[in-house]
Amino acid sequence: MEHLVQTVEGGPPLSDEEVRLFEMRHGLGLPGQYREFLLSMNGGRPERDLFTIDGLPGNPIGRIHLFFGLNDPIESCNLDWNLGVFAGRVPEWLLPIATTEGADKICLATTGDRVGGVFYWDAHAHPGAKSIYLLADGFGAFVSSLQSDELSPSVLKV
Repeated sequence: MEHLVQTVEGGPPLSDEEVRLFEMRHGLGLPGQYREFLLSMNGGRPERDLFTIDGLPGNPIGRIHLFFGLNDPIESCNLDWNLGVFAGRVPEWLLPIATTEGADKICLATTGDRVGGVFYWDAHAHPGAKSIYLLADGFGAFVSSLQSDELSPSVLKV
């Protein structure tokens, strides 16, 4: 199977059971393409890491630092850890799945009328200001839209 996006420095290989246990632990169901990404890459730094943020004043381009995974030896690289740390800050209908080079998060909608949508959460938005921006209607569309430049990680082809 061809991967939607290649990553480096991802977590250890995952089983279907480990992903299912994560879903059960948090009472959510992961969209198919994101679930496949976790099983094949388990997070990591993507080879294409630039994305467009429509509507964010003064900062129309973002860069993914890392997609979160499961069972990573570095605690802050885990989905579970990020759910706990950002609870009450990131809206509960969003699952943080990646971080930018700052504190902002890329999130996946897990409930509501935009289930499966990928959103940008602006950690630096002032209280009461807009902090959520739609990036794509699904994970596949989001990673397909990612671009790279000379600062993007390189993935060695084997």
